[in-house]
Amino acid sequence: MSDIGDPARPGPARPTRRWWLLLALILAVGLGVRLWYLFAYLHPAQVIGDPLYYHQAANLFASGRGWPDPYELKINHRYVADAQHPPLTSALLALPSLVGLTTFLEHQIFECLLGTLAVFFVALTGRRAAGPVAGLVAAAIAAVYPGMWINDPLVMSETTGILACSVLLWLAYRYWERRGYLDAALLGVAAAAAALARAELLLLTLFLVTPLILLARPRGDSRLASWRRAVALLVTAGAACVLAIAPWAIYNMTRFHQPEYLSTGLGTTLAVTTCDETYSGPALGFWDFDCVLAIPNPPTERSDRDVFYRKVAYTYLGAHEHELPKVALARIGRTWGLFHPFQQIQLDTIEQRPIRVSQVALGSLWLLMAAGAVGSVVLRRRRALLLPLVALPGALTVASTMVYGTSRFRAVAEPAVVLLAAVAFAAIRGRFTPRGRHSGPPRPVIPLARPELGSSDEPAGSLRSGELTVPLRSRPPGPAVGAGGGPPTTPLGLGPAADGGGEP
Repeated sequence: MSDIGDPARPGPARPTRRWWLLLALILAVGLGVRLWYLFAYLHPAQVIGDPLYYHQAANLFASGRGWPDPYELKINHRYVADAQHPPLTSALLALPSLVGLTTFLEHQIFECLLGTLAVFFVALTGRRAAGPVAGLVAAAIAAVYPGMWINDPLVMSETTGILACSVLLWLAYRYWERRGYLDAALLGVAAAAAALARAELLLLTLFLVTPLILLARPRGDSRLASWRRAVALLVTAGAACVLAIAPWAIYNMTRFHQPEYLSTGLGTTLAVTTCDETYSGPALGFWDFDCVLAIPNPPTERSDRDVFYRKVAYTYLGAHEHELPKVALARIGRTWGLFHPFQQIQLDTIEQRPIRVSQVALGSLWLLMAAGAVGSVVLRRRRALLLPLVALPGALTVASTMVYGTSRFRAVAEPAVVLLAAVAFAAIRGRFTPRGRHSGPPRPVIPLARPELGSSDEPAGSLRSGELTVPLRSRPPGPAVGAGGGPPTTPLGLGPAADGGGEP
């Protein structure tokens, strides 16, 4: 196993051929699991609700008909401009539609491919965050864990959200290592992609992108110069995010009465979740479609309808402020499988989730959450970067309190859960693997920024990292490794340092 890497030594070590072969095998298993689930449980499928929306919107867009409401067009034969959901899911589904793959089954298979691609980026993130073994463990979990694939053949935005968030996590760790303007721009584009998959994920610009860039500011120069560069990088990420969203937002500004940027769906969502039925009783923290049906005379034009429903919801919220903490906790509990979890499994059948698969997913979630708590402690003790893996669940939890709680909302945070659990399992493997099995030179530690050799006017025995010059700790004589005699450690401790290997 020496060519896979030492699980106790996180770092961006170049993966070997064996690592890539093992990952390819895991990806094949992951795709097989998704296709088995599709044909065993969800084919032929009843195409209704959101899956119908995404499927029909993709075909309409691919045929050059823009972005109408598919329900109105199918049922009432009326072309009504719509943005009930952000566009990324249907835009991706339009790719197979462009080459004639327009059936719902073909779109289901394409979604399974997207879900498998997310496993690939989970593996890359795990390797950067905690080493090659953690990357493979994360990929193996993501390949078979139902929380990562239960939504794929349903043709829902959760698959796109999982993929976008997996890419965002990978780019976050990549930025932490490199900290260049291109890396900041890619981070902004990835955040935009997440928002274009699910509008509430725009919160990741506040929970992840902004604090990551500010925490990664160079410390070796003056404080003013350090903040100037951090602000410049943050502006770069923000500009890239805005530019990525701009085409969709500008398109919406030309076709609606009211300003709409990402989606016209907020009003409808609030209308089905802000009523007596969802603030008390069995549906506490969930949604009830009867709530919106009880609101008379909604406008037909979608932006006017959005504003109309929002006003009704805000009026109800103002009259029930004292109930908000209770409702918010119920929503969080439903999302994370902690409040009436078995009732929630029954409710999830509305979205065609098989009960037996949902039960396995719930039990797996509880196990991974427990392991993830251990994984966060491991990363903390290694003084490694933890922010991306806690920011994603945090943003998702806040978003859930704003709308309603349901199992599928948790989907976009599943990559972080998987990665934290993988860190724990890889660390356990490192504890019980005999040291003699890890031959070869140790992997380099990820420093605070990209390390470079010090210039001639710097003191001997120092490590220059971007703007930071850090004296190397003295180490006992030993066999030289390469030219540098072994991986340096610093007081900043982004990898194993004082504990001599970074294990918990």
